[in-house]
Amino acid sequence: MNRLELFDGGFPLATETLDFLQGQSHMASTLTALGGSDTYILSGVITQGSNVTNGTIVYQGEILPFTGGPIQANVTIIETKEEVTYQTDQDGDGLGDEKSAYVRRRAEFGTGGVQTFSFSELKPFIQGVANQMFTTFFKDVRLPYVGAIEDIPVGWELCEILSGHFPVIYDPSNPDYNLIGKTGGANSRVLTQAQMPAHNHSGSTSTAGNHSHTGSTSTTGSHSHSGSTSSAGNHSHSGSTNTTGNHRHTFQNGYYAEVNTAGISGSRYIGNGRGGSGDTDYDNRYMWYLNDNTGYTGNHSHSVSTNTTGAHTHSISTNTTGNHSHSVSTNTTGNHNHSFTTQLKGGNQAFDNRPRYKVIALIKYVGLNPVS
Repeated sequence: MNRLELFDGGFPLATETLDFLQGQSHMASTLTALGGSDTYILSGVITQGSNVTNGTIVYQGEILPFTGGPIQANVTIIETKEEVTYQTDQDGDGLGDEKSAYVRRRAEFGTGGVQTFSFSELKPFIQGVANQMFTTFFKDVRLPYVGAIEDIPVGWELCEILSGHFPVIYDPSNPDYNLIGKTGGANSRVLTQAQMPAHNHSGSTSTAGNHSHTGSTSTTGSHSHSGSTSSAGNHSHSGSTNTTGNHRHTFQNGYYAEVNTAGISGSRYIGNGRGGSGDTDYDNRYMWYLNDNTGYTGNHSHSVSTNTTGAHTHSISTNTTGNHSHSVSTNTTGNHNHSFTTQLKGGNQAFDNRPRYKVIALIKYVGLNPVS
């Protein structure tokens, strides 16, 4: 950095020296850009109740002392000039010319100076630096924030671009994540049949409708079926014969006939000399039969009853002769088939498709004096 070295003993002051000093002053003024703007508080100017302390400010890139006092809405620039007498006499009055040499400027509350601006424009130096840094390095950067909405720092605001979404990392090889700002997914989802785990349901058929089942026993080999009635308790069996119509029974009367008797039917030769009529008639030769009928009296029947003495059983057995089979059939009333539907389960409701979450905010830097 350039510097001016002065020593005692009569330094030769010249225009070059003054130009050097002005150049150094200009270089120092360029440092005011570090504040991030051309108007800010460099030091002091601290609000204490209703008053503000003295300090130093930068206004439009110019460093100015600030005279504090009771807070007012406006700050004004007070400028004073001090003249010096030059050796030149351009006006010809025999005296050196008077020209402005020392111009002093300061800032204070009020409105009567050469320039006036709002006190609210003055921000601390650190805010100016932060404004410049964040404006430069945090453009389009979103930062997480977990404080109260009303406590978001000055110069920052809520970022709406990710509201209600989980962030994912940009991946140019994945078609779902290959574009910044692309959205997808859902908070809840209802599974389709293809997405459900493999499973089965048990159930039974309805009892509605007449139906029958047919079948046949095996015909292999001779066989028999046996069984017996229950032997519980004394009992008897009763019944009756058929009572159908009046009827009679035929029979044959037989007697011996003489040797020469003719015209009698039903004869059977028994030889000569057979005894008959109480063994007094020995010239009989034939046994003669006469067909006859019993008499009959009206319709009738015969009742029978077994003995009821003591508990007893009756055994039965079918004939075992030859191969045979037995066919069976249940009631065949009504054509039918069997179908069933399992009991309906489930409410078909959507399930929460999100992992465990906690809400935070994202904020972005918009500057200390955002343009509306």
